[in-house]
Amino acid sequence: MSRLARVINEGRWVMVAVQGLAFLAVAVTAVAPVGPQLWSSLGLALAMIVAGAVGVVWTGRSLGGSLTPSPVPNGVGLVARGLYRWVRHPMYTALILMCAGVAVSAGRVLCWASVFALVVFFEVKTRVEERYLVRAYEGYDAYAARTGKFLPGLGRRRPRTQ
Repeated sequence: MSRLARVINEGRWVMVAVQGLAFLAVAVTAVAPVGPQLWSSLGLALAMIVAGAVGVVWTGRSLGGSLTPSPVPNGVGLVARGLYRWVRHPMYTALILMCAGVAVSAGRVLCWASVFALVVFFEVKTRVEERYLVRAYEGYDAYAARTGKFLPGLGRRRPRTQ
């Protein structure tokens, strides 16, 4: 394996590890009795968590063999069906919704800060991921120009100029 291939391989798994740590931070800060308490709602939290879980299952089924935690595509193919018709990264949106539900339940500032850090992480991860997707799939630029990044219509990617 070349040095460049080794660096890319290690870098993608570092991102997966950071993602896992970000989820852990949301969970730990939800139960840690530290910092100020905000408004909380168990009913709203449960609705957000269930909606996010449905989104994760739906997007996972849509992705099929393309599903990977790595930002580097596995070459199985570009998916533009299901929620992917309207949003390029609906699984990340669903995961953020679930974590925001945990924060609504906990009502802790530190938990909300962890959710915000997760959102920033997914923004960075998608930027890296999309560089790979543009190279791996010929139609990705056109797809990204017509679909939102995390929400329908928002964050469309400008097509690259040759």
